[in-house]
Amino acid sequence: MSYSTSRTTGHTGRTTRLLTGALAIAALVAALVALWQTQFRPLTPPGYCWGTWPGGDTRDGGLFQRGVRHRTADERAPTPERPSGHCALSWRGGRGPQAYHQRVTVRLDTGPRGADQRRSWLDGLFAGGGTALPGGLPGFVAAGSGALVLPESCDVDGRPSVVSLTGTFTDSTARAGHPGFPQGSTPEITGKLLIEIANRAINVSSCASGPPLRIPRAPVGDGRDGTDEGVDGRAGDDCAIPALAAGEAKGTGHPATAARSSRGTLRTCAVPSADGRPAIRFAAIGIPRLVALFDGLTGDRPPAPGWRAHGRIEATRALVRADCAGRPTVFALRTGPGRTHTRLDDARVAFPALVDEVARRAGCARLRT
Repeated sequence: MSYSTSRTTGHTGRTTRLLTGALAIAALVAALVALWQTQFRPLTPPGYCWGTWPGGDTRDGGLFQRGVRHRTADERAPTPERPSGHCALSWRGGRGPQAYHQRVTVRLDTGPRGADQRRSWLDGLFAGGGTALPGGLPGFVAAGSGALVLPESCDVDGRPSVVSLTGTFTDSTARAGHPGFPQGSTPEITGKLLIEIANRAINVSSCASGPPLRIPRAPVGDGRDGTDEGVDGRAGDDCAIPALAAGEAKGTGHPATAARSSRGTLRTCAVPSADGRPAIRFAAIGIPRLVALFDGLTGDRPPAPGWRAHGRIEATRALVRADCAGRPTVFALRTGPGRTHTRLDDARVAFPALVDEVARRAGCARLRT
């Protein structure tokens, strides 16, 4: 009996010592964590999208506004060895009637190599239309989307690297998303964010040197001498289709604003259907680095007899490349998903008329006879 009591007492003592040791270790770890938090914690919150945007609230037009919450991020930063990346952000902000749910998606890639896959990728890249970035920057922006081609030194296997940004938000009164941001949905806001992420992409992938990309504070020139580097306000009707407008294009909406830069042209337009979905989307692209995105897609044959261009015209889409006043220019059109139930729904009819009118206004020689 005495032996049993001694054994029980010894077991209890060992348990007490182990528990005491564990508590001491836990207390030491807690003390070290507290010391690190008070003495060695970062001075700024962690950044998002490869460190582009700080995690703190801002009032200066940054990505995050005061009072945001429930932030989530899924991202992979580019590196010199792997110069591609993505970032998907989501957060909530506001209260009551001002409540909103924001999503932002950023990508850095060169697009697929295969022709069909690349055409689909480019259709998505230009789907939002937009105006050319000023200052000769090879990119374009709309209210909630934009894309910018990085310098040639950032090309991968001969294909240009492209940074794209898309922002959408849902407010408390709508089920469908709106393009842009609740604090303001303008090309200027989107352009600022696009330049910030593009500079960060160049930095982390170490693909180019020199000063960071910048958007000029004000356009240069007044747009009357061909040197305007900002949005050309006079070009808002460049995508009008006189040959198709009579009795058929009425009520289809206004084309997107066209833009011109000192390095070439970018004109885009979309004709919506009755339900608001785009029925046709057209682009005329003369900015060299944007034109390079279409290399290898137009072939070496004219789309039809009498064309001074190379490419193809099909029932639902068209793509040709031609010389326009000494400048390589790409003309592209995609139909759907909406329909106007007019001749506009057939790219074989709408595309030649659009090309004729836009080429004429751009000072190009006639592209077909």
